[in-house]
Amino acid sequence: MDFIANRKKQNEEMLATIGIKSVDELFAVIPKQIRFERPINDDGISESEGLRHMEALADKNTFHHFDNYLGAGAYEHYVPAIVGAICSKSEFLTSYTPYQAEASQGMLQAMFEFQSVLCEITGLDVANASLYDAASACAEALLMAIRSKKRNKVLVAGNVHPHYRATIKQYFAHPELVLEVIPIKDNGCIDDEQFADMLDEQTAAVLIQYPNLFGAIEDIKTMSALSKQKGALTIVCANPLVYGLFSSANELGADIAVGDCQPFGIPLQYGGPYVGYMVCRKELMRQLPGRIVGETADSNGKKGFVLTLQAREQHIRREKATSNICTNQALAALATLITLSWYGKEGFRQLALTNFQRAAYLREQLQQITLPTPFSTLNCFNEFVVKFDRPMEQVLEHFRKHKIEPGLDLGRFYPQFRNHLLIAVTEMKSRLQLDKFIRIANSL
Repeated sequence: MDFIANRKKQNEEMLATIGIKSVDELFAVIPKQIRFERPINDDGISESEGLRHMEALADKNTFHHFDNYLGAGAYEHYVPAIVGAICSKSEFLTSYTPYQAEASQGMLQAMFEFQSVLCEITGLDVANASLYDAASACAEALLMAIRSKKRNKVLVAGNVHPHYRATIKQYFAHPELVLEVIPIKDNGCIDDEQFADMLDEQTAAVLIQYPNLFGAIEDIKTMSALSKQKGALTIVCANPLVYGLFSSANELGADIAVGDCQPFGIPLQYGGPYVGYMVCRKELMRQLPGRIVGETADSNGKKGFVLTLQAREQHIRREKATSNICTNQALAALATLITLSWYGKEGFRQLALTNFQRAAYLREQLQQITLPTPFSTLNCFNEFVVKFDRPMEQVLEHFRKHKIEPGLDLGRFYPQFRNHLLIAVTEMKSRLQLDKFIRIANSL
């Protein structure tokens, strides 16, 4: 939509319509010390001036000039053209929540198919549609476990993304809830012995990331079996692409699978909006937060879709709701559904394999250049860790001079991993780009 500036006449008409005399009166409830001060007679800028201003701001974004190897929960993947074509259709783009389900069959079917695809990928029984992002999905899953098990303690692996753990900590501010972080070893994996000691009959659930923050695939199946011996649920937070190549959540023994669908159809776009997913075993479905769409038949025998098992604050008493702050990211979920449908089963597997192979190639070459670490023996997916023999500030500056954003400085979150770099490789990186990265690393 083009920009149309409001002139003095239009402002006066709008103020008269709402029954006040000035703009200052409109904002009188805002404390004066935090109001934005500007010239009284400022009449804004023209459309062409506004466009030039926005273009100048956009030029400050140098991302598209760089090869990007950042990951840690936000990945640069190819978004098929069909995603924008379908998501831009007005019936999807302008819709929000199907409060009148009978009049929202198209959106309900899209949500139903989204749920079905996630169940197929994870191997679990029931999915919701959907959640804000992976961080909130992790927190909601832990609260779900507490309700289900009627216990007050949860364990979260220390190699779960620090942003996710920060979100969980906010959710668990209630004094009756106990949140404990499982220590990690020198290679970034869970300390098995300490995990076993921390697990007890008061533990409602254990949250493990798959792959973990450092890109490594851990023995979740064994940890899940140990949790079940104590009656605790296992929650796996996974990059959904990993299921194309490695074990499903069901095969790992997970009771609840969560994560972010950002790798499928959702560009990086400054960190959001993304779409969290949550899938669980059938016996837990009444504890699922958010919405569940079901398929049924009407009185004429025609297929229809309905909202079912609605335990949200809009539909029942707030204090009885499974969550008061979750929502359905319908448009982002639709983008994920379109992308997964576009790839299909074989394409999904091939995409995961491509990510794995390209990351493995770069990792193998860099291990001949960088310092040896305990990380080097781990089985990784599309992210891995390397250590440089100089301060990370120098490493980042060197790569950026050559138009490469080389990865995430792990020292920002884990002091014990100073000068360690987390590197993510997706299908977007060609052999030419990977060889450039190796050449620049070799010239440090």
